[in-house]
Amino acid sequence: MMSCKKFITFSIAISLISALSFPVSAATFSHEEVRAALESTISKVKASISAVENGADKETVAELVSHAKQQQKDIENNDLEVKRQHAGKRLNTAWKAARGGDLQLAGESLKDALSRYEEMHTLYISSH
Repeated sequence: MMSCKKFITFSIAISLISALSFPVSAATFSHEEVRAALESTISKVKASISAVENGADKETVAELVSHAKQQQKDIENNDLEVKRQHAGKRLNTAWKAARGGDLQLAGESLKDALSRYEEMHTLYISSH
């Protein structure tokens, strides 16, 4: 009897989890939304690089990088996901470096992230 209750409880839990996760996985983004997210992310990364090159303080650079980090989350495309994650790691490195006052490392990481996002943009545009 006890194993039957466990089985029923387990089955209900699995059904509930499946039902709750479906709407998240069903989200689709149009070509225009993905392209706009890529272009906006590139713009924000360029603004961050410009701030570093123009001698902005670490708080300003960290805030600009934070905006870029948030924007890149809107790049929702299965084909680009791995590349987005790698570029996002560069943004995270830049953000941590800026918060710590290492603007040279922040600038280098931002430039690396920018080249990755530009590559993603080129790949996305050529395939759509």
